[in-house]
Amino acid sequence: MVPKGTNVFIDASVFLFVALKQKHLEESKDFLKRINKKEINGFVSIVVLDEVLFKLIQAEASVKFNIPLSSTVQFLKMNPDKIQELTRCWDALNKILSLNITILDVPCDFQLVMNTCREHKLLTRDALHVSVMKTHGITHIATDDGDFKRVSEITVWMPS
Repeated sequence: MVPKGTNVFIDASVFLFVALKQKHLEESKDFLKRINKKEINGFVSIVVLDEVLFKLIQAEASVKFNIPLSSTVQFLKMNPDKIQELTRCWDALNKILSLNITILDVPCDFQLVMNTCREHKLLTRDALHVSVMKTHGITHIATDDGDFKRVSEITVWMPS
């Protein structure tokens, strides 16, 4: 369990477990409740929010328009008016934005992201998250992504 008062960067997976009612639902809900009560200090970047909203749009479009998840992007590009018919994705993101989380700037120095990719053998999105954390002095992350364990300078909190 994340100790009280800890600054934690929250990866998209934590929000998605709750919004999409997936595995680790209860543990993720409890974690976000602790963030909201200010027991833990929660941080994200605009990139995390982008990732969450994108996946929520895909999930809702897949169900609402009865199309495979893998076809949602192409479908919405071909039928952009359908985006206005979506509702649950906006509601879910507004709930996230109403939590006591701080949205951090991403570093302007993309060399930091590239170096993090190479040094820790991470893909770009994960390297960007680590770079945001390093830039803002955050050493803890809540995620379901074990790749972050390759970064020795951070503590990874994963649902059990």
